[in-house]
Amino acid sequence: MLLSIPSTFGPILASFTVYSLIHRYAAGPSPSPTRLGAVTKATSTLHSTVTTILAVYFLRQCRARWADMDAVGALDSRTKFGTTAAGLHGGRYPDDSANPVLQTRSTLGNAITAIECGYLLQDTISLLHEAYLRHRIAQPNSQRNIRSVLKYADNTLLFHHISIASALLVLHYYIHQDRDRGIYIIVQFLLMNSSTPILNLRWWLRTYHPQRKMLCLSSDITFIMAFYMARVWLVGWIIRGYGKPHGYNSAWKVYLGGMRMPCQLGTGALWLANTSWWTLLVMSVIKRLPQELDRIKKTTGYSRG
Repeated sequence: MLLSIPSTFGPILASFTVYSLIHRYAAGPSPSPTRLGAVTKATSTLHSTVTTILAVYFLRQCRARWADMDAVGALDSRTKFGTTAAGLHGGRYPDDSANPVLQTRSTLGNAITAIECGYLLQDTISLLHEAYLRHRIAQPNSQRNIRSVLKYADNTLLFHHISIASALLVLHYYIHQDRDRGIYIIVQFLLMNSSTPILNLRWWLRTYHPQRKMLCLSSDITFIMAFYMARVWLVGWIIRGYGKPHGYNSAWKVYLGGMRMPCQLGTGALWLANTSWWTLLVMSVIKRLPQELDRIKKTTGYSRG
């Protein structure tokens, strides 16, 4: 008897298969850890570019259909604290029954999240494969198990991939049950992928062209700006977009007065984590900036005299 796969999970399997084939073809039959890592980053760049383009297209299509929702407070004023909200939450939260930001459903939006989920599952396997190869080279005679292999893995990235992939699998379970909502906001969050190509370009320059100091420094500064826009500012933009139809004109007001506690905790933790990473990135670049500038001066033959 063949295993029956729900139609909502088919695109995830397709995405996983396509990325696996791309990665396998690019890496070759017996790749070194270095080549495998480079191919993983190249695949990451391809994926983040594709999903960013699809996400922008999807979001623009939605906004075009919501032309009457562009004004602040476009929903009836009663829906800010309407009957549905009163019945469920004592009148504290907005009634989102007419808010398209949460109520919109879309086959394209579902497909974009399926592509993301399939890629994350494939990339998780690639990261573990790379860690296995590094462990085998570093300790050829030692016994290999998952704990010893994980010592050679990027565990922060693995946690990131597994947690998001798990959440997307749950989302697609809800889609299968016809109980999904919020696909517009979920796809908005996928715009965080837009900073990944610059991250990988920065890695490529520092790994293969460290002598090109000006380009390396330029990539640092560009990535600082891209990371801020895609992973810090974006959170506030999403929050404001959710509250705009209800009459809120700032992300902070939405966060304090228009969001339920689980959403406050989730978006607050995400913003805090991304802001912390961004702060560490800025501090790291500033710390090594004097040495970078000195090397650039020596390379170009510039002197103060």
